[in-house]
Amino acid sequence: MCSMARLVLTRLGAFLLTLFAASAVLFLAINVIPGSAARSALGIDATPQAIARFEATRGLDRPLVVQYIDWLGQTLQGDLGTSFQSAVPVGPELLLRLPVTLELAFLAFLIANLIAFPLGTIAAARHRRGADRVFSTLASFLGAMPNFWLATLLVMVFSIKLRWLPPGGFIPFSEDSVQNLKLMIMPALSLGLVSSALLLRIMRASMLEVLSRDYIRTAKAKGASEVLTIKRHGLRNAAIPYFNVAAVELGFLFGSVVVIEDIFQLPGIGSLVLVGIINRDYPVLLAAALAITVFVLLANLAVDLCVALLDPRRSKGSQA
Repeated sequence: MCSMARLVLTRLGAFLLTLFAASAVLFLAINVIPGSAARSALGIDATPQAIARFEATRGLDRPLVVQYIDWLGQTLQGDLGTSFQSAVPVGPELLLRLPVTLELAFLAFLIANLIAFPLGTIAAARHRRGADRVFSTLASFLGAMPNFWLATLLVMVFSIKLRWLPPGGFIPFSEDSVQNLKLMIMPALSLGLVSSALLLRIMRASMLEVLSRDYIRTAKAKGASEVLTIKRHGLRNAAIPYFNVAAVELGFLFGSVVVIEDIFQLPGIGSLVLVGIINRDYPVLLAAALAITVFVLLANLAVDLCVALLDPRRSKGSQA
């Protein structure tokens, strides 16, 4: 079996183990949230008998370990449970909201990388000169800005003052692509601009480290232009640590959609998490949180394999 195939199998095994551990942590964390799921579903006037009956029919009176094993078994069979509040299956609702969150995360990640990768490279190439100072200052400014604050600022400027963009809502891309992008651009910018700050600094630092290596100096001494040197030797090597951090940042984006989707009234998984927390709706909250966890782990797996393709020594070294 080739080294790349072994790496894929190793990473898949690590993915499954991490997902299992994450599901246990999520289940425990969600079940210790203050408040009663039964009282939230039945109302504050519910009698003790009604609460006991509610908990018994849903297995909430059993030990937590038993509840987790039952939930895990149902989840592995594709049954994500039924909402305590609406009494409808959680799975179909999750599938309806999934495209919204995926589109938001994709657009935000695209914006972050379109800003960070080229500007970080230029900043390193113009080290301690004007472009470097400008882009480093920009990264510091964006990095210090909470994404929910930026979201509020964007709404105030582009929706309330200038009236260029709608303040919230969602229309699928398949129905009206132009209106969809108008509705998604501010949420994506709120996440992408903040994420670009860290990625820009990482790309700058990574490129500076690559440009200080001996083979880069040798290429320049032989008459190669700075642009050609960076293109042929710098980008590939500098991209490896950059993509590693980008995978972590993608996970941050998925975690940040909860607040941003609420601000812009997007019917995604993030807003479903918020509804689950407010209503103590454990099946909804577990399904939504697990979906976000799966996408974070899949993103890290994909980036890890991409990095291995960029640097074949990684796949060999991981087997040593």
